[in-house]
Amino acid sequence: MKRLPTLTPGQRRALLVIEWVLLIGVIAFSIWKWSPSDSPVNGENKEQKASSLRGGIKEAEAGGGSSLPKEQPVETFPFDPNTADSATLRRLGLSPWQVRSIYHYRAKHGRYHKPDDFKRVPGLTNEQWERLMPHIRIASDFQYVESKQSYQESVDEMEEIEEKLGMSYAALHDTLYRQVKIRPGQTIDINTADTAQLKMIPGIASKRAARIVAYRRSLGGFVSVEQAMEAIEMPDSVLKYMTLSPVEITKININKLSVQQLMKHPYLNFYQAKAIDEHRRNKGDLHSLDEVSLLKGFRNTDIDRLRPYLSFE
Repeated sequence: MKRLPTLTPGQRRALLVIEWVLLIGVIAFSIWKWSPSDSPVNGENKEQKASSLRGGIKEAEAGGGSSLPKEQPVETFPFDPNTADSATLRRLGLSPWQVRSIYHYRAKHGRYHKPDDFKRVPGLTNEQWERLMPHIRIASDFQYVESKQSYQESVDEMEEIEEKLGMSYAALHDTLYRQVKIRPGQTIDINTADTAQLKMIPGIASKRAARIVAYRRSLGGFVSVEQAMEAIEMPDSVLKYMTLSPVEITKININKLSVQQLMKHPYLNFYQAKAIDEHRRNKGDLHSLDEVSLLKGFRNTDIDRLRPYLSFE
């Protein structure tokens, strides 16, 4: 390019582009010329493959060829879904993913105990169920202990009891097992009552009774009936059925218990227990509620609630 001083810079660039285009064309032609695909042998192979493919298609259309896969025939025969292997289940017309679901059911739920359990196979159609249902055989080892005959005997016995008593079995059950409740005007001592007695209060069942007893134990005893409402949410109507007898309150010695032990009391939180512990380490034991009221995190209402439960010995 330097030997052409008369050309302008633009003309030089155009000439350079032409040279690159010609060079790329020569390289591409050489590669195509010597490509193995152009060899006679490969050309013959291509022709043979095409000819074989055309022949196979013609044979398939004529119905005499076997090059195309045949659909697996569906069979129907007695089987046990608890022991049938994958090949047996596939012969019955179930898809591979249905077979996997059956294996998963066996691993997770144990076994099929009655034919109706087989309905849980995902994707099972009505046609498949009606075809397979009469042929399901559950081995006796996998069946429930109670047979249809024993179940019918139980039903007959229950009907005989109803006829003698003149009331339904459900009504008899309610009469025998219904929780007896106290009437208006009667009360239960919540400082001494157990869960069975507390459940006699209208509006209190097993959960609420258990929470009241546990809360009473963690407090050390109730000093007012209203404290029972702190245990769990309850209607205000339960208060009229509660009474309180004076008992010895279990107190906690805040000069000897650790932070974790102090926190177990319902009326002390972590920050208050920590303040008590820091005072003991820095200034010594506490001797009165007045000193406790000066600690960080204690309000007047907190002191009033703690008054019956603290000891300074």
